[in-house]
Amino acid sequence: MPAEPVLPESELRSRAQQCIEDGRLPLMLSTHIYAGDGTGELCELCDRPIAADKIEYDITDPDSGKTLHFHIACHFEWQRECARRLKEFHARSTSAPESAI
Repeated sequence: MPAEPVLPESELRSRAQQCIEDGRLPLMLSTHIYAGDGTGELCELCDRPIAADKIEYDITDPDSGKTLHFHIACHFEWQRECARRLKEFHARSTSAPESAI
């Protein structure tokens, strides 16, 4: 089962950033992932069908309960962007100066 990206990495990264910004994808790290043969569902990131000869990654959005479908490379780029943003948020929140007493 080929795992090559359906779009260039730079475009997937840009799409991941935009989808998180506009709320189409949640800012979260996947903890429960179902992987199996593609079912023809559209990938949440690249908007292309996930063919039967590809691996489909399914994640449940904890806020909406909606099942999110991804190609492996698309899931990776979305999660990499989520991890980057969460790391930045954590760094800012732990380095904030304490208010004066």
